[in-house]
Amino acid sequence: MSPPTQTDMAEGEGEGEVEVETRDWAEMPSDALAAVFGKLDVTDLLTGAGIVCRAWRRLAATDPTLWRRVDMSHQGDIMEDDEAAAMARAAVDRAAGTMEAFWADSFVTDVLLLYISERASSLKSLQLSMCLNVSNEGMAEAMKGFPLLEELDITFCSLYGDVCATLGKACPQLKCFRLNERWTFEMDYAVYDGMDDDTEALGIASNMPELRELQLIGNKLTNDGLISILDQCQHLESLDIRQCYNIQMDDALKSKCARIRNLKLPRDSISDFKYRAYIVSSVAYSGSDLELDMYDDLLDVVTEDDDADFDEMDDYTDAGSDDAMYDDEFDI
Repeated sequence: MSPPTQTDMAEGEGEGEVEVETRDWAEMPSDALAAVFGKLDVTDLLTGAGIVCRAWRRLAATDPTLWRRVDMSHQGDIMEDDEAAAMARAAVDRAAGTMEAFWADSFVTDVLLLYISERASSLKSLQLSMCLNVSNEGMAEAMKGFPLLEELDITFCSLYGDVCATLGKACPQLKCFRLNERWTFEMDYAVYDGMDDDTEALGIASNMPELRELQLIGNKLTNDGLISILDQCQHLESLDIRQCYNIQMDDALKSKCARIRNLKLPRDSISDFKYRAYIVSSVAYSGSDLELDMYDDLLDVVTEDDDADFDEMDDYTDAGSDDAMYDDEFDI
């Protein structure tokens, strides 16, 4: 493929249009090109700009700074899971051990998470949403490879029970932890057996002493679990317990929460929570005819214009694996 060029046309005196300048973008200084590439997402780099010409392919493949922060939060909406996973592995490989943040949604599995763990020990931020194929066991094994992790966001995944204790022990520098549940019902009467559970809260309290920010939307913790967190997480500055309807804000609990700078209580609005459309409301639970449309309220709507174009991947399908689709050969 030929390098992209730009031709500027000018009107000469008494003459027609003449070509006055031709720019070869392949000759753009690498630092300037890297600055441009740094504003592109993973899809753009692997299937677009990063394969335009030899010089651009070389930079996309050999500059690890482009892959320090990889955001694939909505790729599961626009491509098949195996394609998204192949892109994630390619990004991890190109980061060459320098990746500091990885954010992704439904396509992440135990296998992919372990792949990242084995190659991205410098990771500081991990965000996973709606990853139902990540298990407690897979998460526990992967966390062993992230000793520097400071931010962990697990939203609407399939993790439960004593996973918080495991995460805290594996990641002693954790400062921001979010564990949000998908289904929540508000009830104005006593909870049923099993609908109150402090296992996760006690795991946090005993194993995450450095926390500054904690979000537990839709958790089943009780006053006892919350008090344990407040007593043992002395550095906590931000606490979000919205939709945690087992919490009763009595005077004693209000007094303990007084030191929290940013406090969101069980019945506070979730209008700023980007996954709010996936939370079942108390109205829906009560048997009302009002049906919650779980997708109309999503912040990021994928339209036909946003669909990724993967036609250019056809040349790579014979290489033997999904990863090979993104493993370009570079002539230096």
